[in-house]
Amino acid sequence: MELARLARFLRDHYIAVFSFLLIFLLTLFVYSETKRKADERSKKMFELHAEQAVAAVKRRMNNYVQVLTGAKALLVASDTIERSAWHKYYNSLNLEENYPGIQALGYTHVVRPSELAAYERRIRSEGFSGFSVYPEGKRTEYAPITYIEPFTGRNLRAFGFDMSSEPTRQSAMRIARDTKQPALSGKVRLVQEDGEDEQAGFLIYLPLYRDNADPASIKDRQNLIKGFVYSPFRAKDLMTSILGRQFDDIDVEVYDGTSFAKESLLYSTDSTLYYHTNNRTLAYPGTISIGNHTWRLFITAEPDFEGTAESELPYYILAGGVIISLLMGFIIWSLSNTRRSNRLKQTITDNATAALFIIDARGYCTFMNPAAEEMTGYTLEEMEGKTLHEMVHYMHPDGSDFPVEECRIRTALAITEPMRAYEDMFIHRDGSFSNVSCTVQPIKERGSGTYAIIEVRDITEEKRAKEAIIESEARFRTMADNAPVMIWVGNPQGECVYVNKQWIDFTGLSFEKSISRGWQEVLEPEHMPQYSEVFKKATAASGSFKMEMRMRRHDGKLRWVINTAMPRFGVNGEFLGHIGSIIDITEIKEAEQKVKQNAELLQKLFLEVPAVVGLVRAQDFKYVLANPQYRRLYGNRPLVGKTIYDAHTSEEGHGFFQRLERVVETGEPFVGNETVATFDRYNNGQLERGYFNLVYQPLIYSNGQVEAVLVFAVEVTELVKARKELINTNEELSEKNTELQRINNDLDNFVYTASHDLKSPIANMEGLATLLRDILQGNLNQEDMKVLAMLQQAVNKLKGTIADLTEITKVQKELQSEVEPLSVENMLQDITTDIDKLIKEADATISTDLEVKNILYARKNLRSIIYNLVSNAIKYKSPERAPEVHIATYQQDRYIVLEVKDNGLGIKKEQQHKLFTMFKRLHSHVEGTGIGLYIVKRIIENNGGFIKVESEVDKGTTFKVYFKQAAVAEVV
Repeated sequence: MELARLARFLRDHYIAVFSFLLIFLLTLFVYSETKRKADERSKKMFELHAEQAVAAVKRRMNNYVQVLTGAKALLVASDTIERSAWHKYYNSLNLEENYPGIQALGYTHVVRPSELAAYERRIRSEGFSGFSVYPEGKRTEYAPITYIEPFTGRNLRAFGFDMSSEPTRQSAMRIARDTKQPALSGKVRLVQEDGEDEQAGFLIYLPLYRDNADPASIKDRQNLIKGFVYSPFRAKDLMTSILGRQFDDIDVEVYDGTSFAKESLLYSTDSTLYYHTNNRTLAYPGTISIGNHTWRLFITAEPDFEGTAESELPYYILAGGVIISLLMGFIIWSLSNTRRSNRLKQTITDNATAALFIIDARGYCTFMNPAAEEMTGYTLEEMEGKTLHEMVHYMHPDGSDFPVEECRIRTALAITEPMRAYEDMFIHRDGSFSNVSCTVQPIKERGSGTYAIIEVRDITEEKRAKEAIIESEARFRTMADNAPVMIWVGNPQGECVYVNKQWIDFTGLSFEKSISRGWQEVLEPEHMPQYSEVFKKATAASGSFKMEMRMRRHDGKLRWVINTAMPRFGVNGEFLGHIGSIIDITEIKEAEQKVKQNAELLQKLFLEVPAVVGLVRAQDFKYVLANPQYRRLYGNRPLVGKTIYDAHTSEEGHGFFQRLERVVETGEPFVGNETVATFDRYNNGQLERGYFNLVYQPLIYSNGQVEAVLVFAVEVTELVKARKELINTNEELSEKNTELQRINNDLDNFVYTASHDLKSPIANMEGLATLLRDILQGNLNQEDMKVLAMLQQAVNKLKGTIADLTEITKVQKELQSEVEPLSVENMLQDITTDIDKLIKEADATISTDLEVKNILYARKNLRSIIYNLVSNAIKYKSPERAPEVHIATYQQDRYIVLEVKDNGLGIKKEQQHKLFTMFKRLHSHVEGTGIGLYIVKRIIENNGGFIKVESEVDKGTTFKVYFKQAAVAEVV
């Protein structure tokens, strides 16, 4: 397309283009020749200027060598020279004015290690008491700075510095010594530097030999060396003084050595190193050899170096030639355009689709284009006899006359005002009428309208199309207003140009408020940025978009809607905006939310359920789902996407494959309890057997076909093993229980037999003892009577023990005694009556707090418990206070608690575990056998309860009896 336009332009304006190119090419030739000569001259001038700079540096360095030679001559002539004489000599040279840039003039004396101490004493004797050679350390030879002028400022730091301690200085001194010539050192940091304005430095050395000798061999020179006359230089100060203002139009870079390495840079007039950037057109590399040492200089011309009138002449020639060629081309192009414009106007007029008329002041037609002749059916020659109005505008469509005074075309001509888009009717030669649109432009000459140009377009078809469009719009509005959705039409700027009735009913906004940007009032603000972004992208691409958002309904409630928009295009394909529909989807969103929540719940249940869950597709027996428990059962092998036959070995599939196939075939679920399954839990080839409660539930299509099978299983391997172990354990316990019952019966029979059979012998013993006392009464001495008393006492104790054993036997046999509702209060009154004598003798006080009044228990057993606890509380009283016994009952969880609390002697903590042992007594001052609490504990434990004791010595004891039962409402 661009090439075609260019070719057309060249074809139409080739003379102008040729003229421009000819002059422009001639200009380029003159410019290039002038520029070449100017560049050659600039290069020669630059090279000359650079050579001058190199020569200036070399000349100044040679001058400094001559200064050192003069100083050497002074030392040779004087043999020995004082510090003051050296100072006067330096001042006489006036170096700062004659040879600026030199840092100092000095002398360094060569000292052997054996001479070092004497050398330091000599310098100290001159008034420098703190003088010493530095840096310290042993060296084969020292070269300390002895004289240095000016002896002020930063030079003072150099006094006493051993220059042989630094390799670069040492190398230069050795070269000077061995060659008898001046030697220039490499790049160093001068000891004069103090950190401010620090610069690279170097030194020049000139050797001095002992006894003014002129040794011929290198060995002699090394043996006879006396010292060195030297000068240190700061490179920047030196080069600034050498180059001065004379070389401001060039940049000089000085490198130490033969290469242009950055680390060898001594001095540069600019911070940019142009050798390493290569962005200067004029450059000159130079070399200087001074004192057996080489410097490389890289000199470049600054941009202003070529800025002379002669160097700028080529550019003036180029600019002038371009301007001349452009002007010449423009003039020729203008002339060509004028000629083409005239031809074009004629062509446009002849080929215009609109009819063009020119009428004079009287209304006569003086020009008609072909379209005008076609529209009217008349030629220009036929029109010349009458006015335009009389030919095509003389009658209304209804046949009535059209007076010329009412003709707006003639009116516009008369008032010399233009008239645009005036619609009227023209009459064809054959008498037919056409709808036309007229534009009249009066042409003024000398202030009066003399003629007018009339453009007439036949709009008959446009009128019909417009009427059709109006009718179409009416149909569209009717259809849109009756559509069950909100419809809107918008332009590319995001403004609504139409909304239907459903929009107005939903939003409550009028049509006038809704169009333009009124729709933003009902859109939820948080959706506005996203909607704007989506709309911009769709508009830029002239494409459709769809977005879910929230809109405010007329009642103020926010509703979810889906906005779907399609692009609109004009007849020429231009993008006109969007037409969209909006549907209220609030109920759908709420339903989706519920479905999502259910799905999340199902997913969570599927992943977290403590069971094996899998889903197998019936079509190909492939795993669709497998929860973590399922995968762990098979060593976390990949299951999903594989068939059951690929995912499992034949051993694992034994029974499993057949059951699953049967469920798919029949559509009937399978339920199995403690079904045996084989699996490789660690995926290492080691198979295990386990028990599972499982369900294979088919999921069935609406057509009755099985879609998938849900596998749900709970492993009960441990439960089965535990049950088997429990059965074995119960069998063992049953056997043990039977054996224990037999042993207990034997023990009870033994105790009963022993207590029964011993009663007669003991009675006989007691009778014999009594008979013996009666027979021998009066004949026994005191000691015999004592023995008989002891015998009677032993018989009594044996009778008590047998009685206790009998009681234990009764307790064991009465374990199955019938229980009955008992009143604790009545039981307590009965017991206090029995021990009334004991209570009075001890002056005891008994208090009660019976929250639980009644209890379901064997009467004899309850009496034995309360009797023992209460009587013990009084018997084991403290001698220091009257006994106080508090009895309480209350409910605690599943137990009724009987609490008996006293303020008696108390029991040591370490003895409390012996309290319920049979025949064990912790206090011997009270009569007893030690079997009462044992019986109490056995009665309580045999009935499912237990007893606790809390005691503190000399403060009292509390017994808590826990009866395993609920409280009884009342005594029957």
